[in-house]
Amino acid sequence: MPLTAADTIPLLPLVSEALVQTAAITCARLLPHVRDRADLHGRDPLEKYHNLLMGEIAELAVISYLVGQGKYAVSAVDKEAATPDAGHDILVRRRDGTAAKCSVKSSLSYRHAIEAIPGQFRPAFNRREPRDINIQVYFHYQLNAEPRTTVAASAHAYIIGWASEKKLLDSGFSVYNGEKRWVADLKLADLSPLAELLPLLS
Repeated sequence: MPLTAADTIPLLPLVSEALVQTAAITCARLLPHVRDRADLHGRDPLEKYHNLLMGEIAELAVISYLVGQGKYAVSAVDKEAATPDAGHDILVRRRDGTAAKCSVKSSLSYRHAIEAIPGQFRPAFNRREPRDINIQVYFHYQLNAEPRTTVAASAHAYIIGWASEKKLLDSGFSVYNGEKRWVADLKLADLSPLAELLPLLS
């Protein structure tokens, strides 16, 4: 069955003020070292900061969720580093106790709310990025209802689902709208709910 909005995990209960402060401190450290990818448009410093902040919030929220479910999950990124990370964000443990690399991607919809997001968008992983476990988080604005939300907010953000490295690589890749970036050629609705990941972890 396709993944739906009912399968997603809201970020609101996971994102505390302390978590946001931690993410903001990390972003301030990392911002001077962030470089634009060759396959995406150039960003000004404020756009880079917003992208960094969403990414940090997504990573910390996923860790918070997994730990809250009794699973081992720690950041794999050196938050003091001036160089790019190793391509994965979190270390988790499989049921047999072996380590697994987990990559978390965050994206933003200015138009669609959570009900439409799984059927509208693709996981934001190119062919070099999939790791053992790949998790997509989505933020969305709320422009046409009150109260309007015109910035990334945890009240309108969700852990969508996950896919294995094999599933993403087997999907093929197609170009991302408006960019030169190629991403996995499947819908977010083709991902598995995070509830199905939990039994695979310890």
